Amino acid sequence: MQGREISEPVAPAASFDYEAKRWGAAPLRPRPWYMNGLKLRYLLEDLAGVHGHVLDVGCGGGSVAKAVKRERPDLVVSGCDVSRSALAAAEASPAGVDFRLATAERLPFANGELDFVWIFDVLEHVDEPERVLREVARILKPGGGFHIVLPLEGQPGTLYRLVGCGKRWTAKVRHGGHIQIFSAKRFSDIAATCGLPLTRTRWSYHVTLQVLDLLYFSWLDLRGPVGGSVEDMSVARRGVGGSLMRGVSRAVATTAWGEARLLRRLPGGCGHFTCKRSG
Repeated sequence: MQGREISEPVAPAASFDYEAKRWGAAPLRPRPWYMNGLKLRYLLEDLAGVHGHVLDVGCGGGSVAKAVKRERPDLVVSGCDVSRSALAAAEASPAGVDFRLATAERLPFANGELDFVWIFDVLEHVDEPERVLREVARILKPGGGFHIVLPLEGQPGTLYRLVGCGKRWTAKVRHGGHIQIFSAKRFSDIAATCGLPLTRTRWSYHVTLQVLDLLYFSWLDLRGPVGGSVEDMSVARRGVGGSLMRGVSRAVATTAWGEARLLRRLPGGCGHFTCKRSG
């Protein structure tokens, strides 16, 4: 089903409570046993040669912004998020990052102020993706870099597309707040019209994480909502249960990293897109 691209939210954004979630607080390194380790590695590759002021839009609990500051202490790193509870977690130990309360549609920076911007797992949550991307283009210097990690639940050939994610199967709308369904083509078309033409694409979420993602969110339909990511919960949990969760999380992350590297030329359920601000 090549089908038409979905251009409208599949549910109102207000239906998802971001203050009740605290994602992205667990420590992160660009290593295979971290669930977001490959995402961080690809970001750091794009940051090679970048100097000056960089921004994490939708920083959550701050793990990515802090990891970038740790790996690249020469950079001025800022992070923005709409969730006060997430920022409170981030600011408990800021690690040299400047965290600010802001929406992705209205960022607290002047025109052309930033040298590089990244967004991890945010664009699928917003009502107007074009507005967010135009705001990113506004604050970037001409020629400035943009890196985005985006679930591709409308990508042809994925299990997400097979089950009708966002239409017939809506668990990720309810429990993950995914109100936009993207394919790589839909994103590249929107980004180009917003002054952020695509220069490079990398892939992950080929098989293992697609299967586990579908099973996990289907399980949440039975169990009920949770307050954070599996990795965040495994770090916070103590005792034998916590040790078991951490072991399983690391095993899954390592397997998925190897799979993504092995199948890196094939489209997957997650895109790692590199763009450059035109003009």
